[in-house]
Amino acid sequence: MTDTNAPLPDLRDLPFDIDLRRLNLGVGYVALGLPVSLGLVSLLTNTCFNASISHYYFSRIGGDILVGALSFIGLLLMFFYSFRAPGREGCLGWHWYDVVLLKLAGVAAVIVAFVPTTGSGCTYSGEVARVFLTNASGSEGFHPPGGTVEGTISFDFWASFAALGADVPTVLKMMHFGAAGVMFLVLGYFSAYVFTRENSTAARLAGNRKDRRNLWYRTLGRIIFAVVGVLAIKAALLEMILPLGLAQSIEAIWDSLRLTFLFESLGLCAFGLSWMIKGRFIAAFEDAAARPQPRAA
Repeated sequence: MTDTNAPLPDLRDLPFDIDLRRLNLGVGYVALGLPVSLGLVSLLTNTCFNASISHYYFSRIGGDILVGALSFIGLLLMFFYSFRAPGREGCLGWHWYDVVLLKLAGVAAVIVAFVPTTGSGCTYSGEVARVFLTNASGSEGFHPPGGTVEGTISFDFWASFAALGADVPTVLKMMHFGAAGVMFLVLGYFSAYVFTRENSTAARLAGNRKDRRNLWYRTLGRIIFAVVGVLAIKAALLEMILPLGLAQSIEAIWDSLRLTFLFESLGLCAFGLSWMIKGRFIAAFEDAAARPQPRAA
């Protein structure tokens, strides 16, 4: 029988190394690279520049990048940051609820990936990839002999679930926007309030660069909060406050300028850069005491 009380193996005895800084770098690089990759998809494939990052779910290559990147970030946040981390070297300033919030952000990232927004994000003529069919029928066998699938093309994911009724899809649509808001707010909190704490002994030594990092962390955290605020105000104005005609006109101008995409990109880049700094992606953010010292002549 296996002894469940046996001590865990020393990480130094494992054939691989799990480095917290590399983990932070991985999250940061993917977050920073997501909007850049989606922009390149539009430029290199000569396809639509979507109204928002979420709308790239409906593009052929961009949809795979979006779901893959958010799933990667979400799974790392959910499973690779342990409840045992607070109080250990590198996480001295963390609290147990920080880990809970981090896992919540991971769940939110996965929800954003797999619960798409509504609308195509572009004006299409004909069929495109990643659309849904309502009232679908046909193709009971494989091709050949096969058959055809008939239905109404829709960019509304939840409209395909007719059995849920008319009210439930409306609630489920809000999951995407709510999860995106939760994810950004938690990540902004980490940048502005968690990363700025003294989380290692090296950060407490004279000559460290903690102040330099904290300046960046606070600035990037405020950028994330500002992005959430701007998008929330825009949604409130267009959905609840302004008259319908005026709201539609403003939304048309907003979408034509791709402002949602730009603000979301700004938030993701701030998030990614913050975690890259946490992973010390360049020596300028490394503590002096942690850098290798040159040998004496």
